Amino acid sequence: MTGKKISLIGLLGFIGLLGVVTDNPGMYGFFGFFSFFAFGNIGSDEMLERNLARAGLNAFLVCLAGLVAALVTLSFVQTLMVSVAFVSGTFAAGILTFTFSFMYYERKGDV
Repeated sequence: MTGKKISLIGLLGFIGLLGVVTDNPGMYGFFGFFSFFAFGNIGSDEMLERNLARAGLNAFLVCLAGLVAALVTLSFVQTLMVSVAFVSGTFAAGILTFTFSFMYYERKGDV
């Protein structure tokens, strides 16, 4: 995935406009995806693609662990609010893990 392709994640920021229409302030968090448009100016190289892959792996593992924890917890609690909290928390944790891992790998340089 090149820098130009990852900038397309910024389109998810428009989901934040649903917060204005539906009066749901929880949707405003999607405006944070607009920051991914900054990657459109970055030229693609092998190190960038490797760092994106490593950050994506970290995010995948966090999401996998979060969803396993959600399934185990839901088997005991069995309420809808807990499932909503776990799904939204796992989504947010995956996005934050990807973003911070990518920032770390880019600043760290070649390993």
